[in-house]
Amino acid sequence: MSLRDNKAGRLVLKGGASSGLGFAIRFGARFLFLFVAGRLYGAALFGAFSIANAIVEAAIIAGGLSTKWMLFKWLSRSREEGDRPPLHIVYDAALLVVGASSLIALAIVAAVILAPEPVLGENTESAALVMAAMIPLQALIELLLAATRWTETMRYEVVAKSVMQPYATIIVAILAYWIGWREQGLFLSYVAGTLASLVYSLAGARRCFGGFQLHGYRPRRRDLAAKLREVAPTTGTELTDALYTRLDIYVVGLLLGEQAAGLYGMAKQISMPIRQVRQAFDGMLVPVIARTLAEAGATASGGPIGAAARLILLIQLPFLVFLVGAGLPLLGLIGPAFPEAFGALLCLAAAEAIQGTFGLSELVLIFVHPRWAVALTGAFAALGLAGALMLERPLGLTGIALAVLLGYAGRAAVRRRLIGRRFSIRIPVTFWAGPVLAGAAGGLAAWFIAWSGGRRPDIALGATAAVAGLAAFGLVLYFWMRLAKPRLVPEGFRSAAEGQPRL
Repeated sequence: MSLRDNKAGRLVLKGGASSGLGFAIRFGARFLFLFVAGRLYGAALFGAFSIANAIVEAAIIAGGLSTKWMLFKWLSRSREEGDRPPLHIVYDAALLVVGASSLIALAIVAAVILAPEPVLGENTESAALVMAAMIPLQALIELLLAATRWTETMRYEVVAKSVMQPYATIIVAILAYWIGWREQGLFLSYVAGTLASLVYSLAGARRCFGGFQLHGYRPRRRDLAAKLREVAPTTGTELTDALYTRLDIYVVGLLLGEQAAGLYGMAKQISMPIRQVRQAFDGMLVPVIARTLAEAGATASGGPIGAAARLILLIQLPFLVFLVGAGLPLLGLIGPAFPEAFGALLCLAAAEAIQGTFGLSELVLIFVHPRWAVALTGAFAALGLAGALMLERPLGLTGIALAVLLGYAGRAAVRRRLIGRRFSIRIPVTFWAGPVLAGAAGGLAAWFIAWSGGRRPDIALGATAAVAGLAAFGLVLYFWMRLAKPRLVPEGFRSAAEGQPRL
């Protein structure tokens, strides 16, 4: 099948490119924010912010009720039935989201206030109190941007998340430090970024749907109750996964305190672009996978999902190779204390690459058997916690990150076997051999050069190592593509879209 005829493949690539542009812009803003936070506020205050942010992010996912995914299904169903305007369906979802996330925010505030003494530190609890108020607004942002994606318009998500929110955060963080609000600066910057993103998201939704169309809107209790029941299994899956991916920062905060959480949080943030490669594709992959599962069944979706996962892996691996070579000087540039987190950075980056690639098959479980996904995530969360507690004493921060890496790898292996036995989705190891071999060659080249000068954050040496690693990666990848001639564009997805997502 040619790319011209592969409408779903074009949709995934175009949507991924659009989101990827946003993530590239956001990476620049992210590093600037990390530089400001590390240099101006230090590891301890950044650690307090990181712990509070991890609590709030999990709450946003829980309060969002999976509507950023389920909304596509509801809007498509509404279009077929034609009894209500699409924006009224968005309002139904907004009522559920704001209600649920407000209750969660109040619960967090109550827990902080009623705690007999600071459990996570005074700075962490102060940040959590203020940032909790943003939970309903952040959940609403996710919903509004999902609604704009349903119209196949990507620019509002790109600008809201990659320009408005991060740069408002940076400006307020610098201003707060300059004014003298050093203990409050980071969480006030979070508030500013949230408000800026919300205003832009509202404007984007209004433009995509031709106005707010409030006239004639009446919520239907029966519909709201049905939607709430429908989102329960998927929300459980998302919440379990959200807690699983943030469990490590909670453990660091509880065991080692705010200073160590700042070091670990910095490593986690720098590894984030690897996760965002996958997220760049999710906006368009999720609806086409859902449609493919509904129309062709789980077994037929295996090939397209495998091809999409391999494409994601190919884009993730250069980031991982870059961090092997340049991660140590990058941490040193942020602050003198942060190179201590280099081992944790490499483990977290590898874990994100595994989850970003092989976690794509979890969508099959989420859509077909969501309770299986919850059980699998919960089991490995418990194993990850046990591993972190065992490895923390001998290896410190690196031990906790290593437990995360082992947990992600084990989860991917079990999930692979599960979908193979249950849905006959079997993708041979040779499917990944070329990209993995190229990544290994690039990583070893970068490691050899970076460590030839000893363990020191030398910027010139790190840059040389990164370039050499990327060159080795590209060379091996070139020969693999010449020999194997793989089809990199996913084929076999079903899509109702006739066009492509617009920038």
